[in-house]
Amino acid sequence: MQLQSNQWQYLEQIVAQAFADSARSLTQMTTGEINLLQPELSFLPLKELPGIAGGPASVVVAVYLAVEGDIHGHVVLLFKPENARGLVDLLLGHPPGTCQELDELASSALAELGNVCSSAFMNAIADRTGLEVKPTPPVVVEDMAGAILEAVVVDLYQSGDEALVVATSFNGALPGHLLLMPDTVSMARLVAALEAIR
Repeated sequence: MQLQSNQWQYLEQIVAQAFADSARSLTQMTTGEINLLQPELSFLPLKELPGIAGGPASVVVAVYLAVEGDIHGHVVLLFKPENARGLVDLLLGHPPGTCQELDELASSALAELGNVCSSAFMNAIADRTGLEVKPTPPVVVEDMAGAILEAVVVDLYQSGDEALVVATSFNGALPGHLLLMPDTVSMARLVAALEAIR
């Protein structure tokens, strides 16, 4: 995806706003402070997405949400299993290493994390562009990266070819990725909205 320098700047501002809002909300929900490292943005072809997780056979934890409204597509938060468990301990105020498996409580904590981050992202897009977008309720899945992402993007292969990839880290120690995968019409609508920002 080729963006003009001003469009990149506005997109970076949207993501920065979303992450700042997410950090505030998550901190209020937990017993300690949560920070999100300065995000790094890039666009990747859909077929290359499993590579950010270590390859199609690598097991990952994903928090999936569909996007509705003026933009249609998917949002996925992607973590290595050990980082997902570390995030659960962080969110629940438990000592590191407490979470050993993604039980109902752990999955609920990660779902809320996905809800907070994706809602902040959608709200930031709406604030800056005027587009109305909202996420659906989150679903938490642990499986091979290839299987998860194939299931998510199968409907995009005919209507979209790239994803926005946002790399970050929670408290500088628990890295993860946020993926925005809109269809072609929605991607064009987002790019046009970025161009219209003054």
